[in-house]
Amino acid sequence: MSGRIKTGLIVVVFLVVDFVTKRYVLANEDTFRQGIPVIDGLLQFTYVRNGGAAFGMFQGGRWPFVIVSAVTVVALSWVLFRSKSVGLRAYAYAMILAGAAGNLIDRLFYDGLVVDFILMYFKDSKFPVYNVADIGVSVGAVLLVLAMMRGEESEDAAATESEGTTVSSLGDSSPPPAAPHADAPLDS
Repeated sequence: MSGRIKTGLIVVVFLVVDFVTKRYVLANEDTFRQGIPVIDGLLQFTYVRNGGAAFGMFQGGRWPFVIVSAVTVVALSWVLFRSKSVGLRAYAYAMILAGAAGNLIDRLFYDGLVVDFILMYFKDSKFPVYNVADIGVSVGAVLLVLAMMRGEESEDAAATESEGTTVSSLGDSSPPPAAPHADAPLDS
């Protein structure tokens, strides 16, 4: 399976799961507003509308978030379309792209508000409510950092770099001079 197909599948799966879960929450809004315990003391589904960035940060900036999300979607789509590699970095880009696109859809069609419904907590400590798109962005960001720490490059970047090294080390693109044949007489 080619790199484009694998990364495309990641994007499609995350987008579909994000879209379906959010629409399910909206269709059952009253139940989710009351909260649905999933793992007692740790995880609950609860419906909130988020007008900020991931995890409720920077509330009230619809159009800046729409612009940043749209630019991210376009840029990462371009990067993934041009790339032939399949590695941690490509998977990270695909997950971030899917998450940005998922939340962008909400911002465009729901007055700038994103549907969040996953609440993690422990005793009195609560993590901000989030959604599947936020998981994609967060996991993608972690994978991207890991890829950078490992020094992983895309095949395209590595090929370009190695071509540049070969040409610059020779000074031109001509082949190196041939070594004399072992049976050839030496000039004295």
